[in-house]
Amino acid sequence: MGTNLIPVEDICAYHHVEINFIQSLEDFGLIHTTVKKQSLFLPVDELTKLEQYLRLAHDLEINLEGIHAVSHLLNQLQNMQEEITALQNELNYYKQLNQHH
Repeated sequence: MGTNLIPVEDICAYHHVEINFIQSLEDFGLIHTTVKKQSLFLPVDELTKLEQYLRLAHDLEINLEGIHAVSHLLNQLQNMQEEITALQNELNYYKQLNQHH
């Protein structure tokens, strides 16, 4: 798992963001970091979420509470999309069954 971690210091330098912002995102449960050898790391699979939150904060000037609300709505939207896809697949299955009879 060590190769799948990015030092938070590097992320802060690259994105010109304070470490407090990343820690606040974690406090809100929006991202998860890992401490290893007294350094803070971000798992690679969390990077896309972090970059999305950074865009919301910088480009749209949305505060942490707003980012939390947007994240919740995006998760709900994703869940509904997955449910729609599953229902479409089920409907297609029954349509195909009906055509064979």
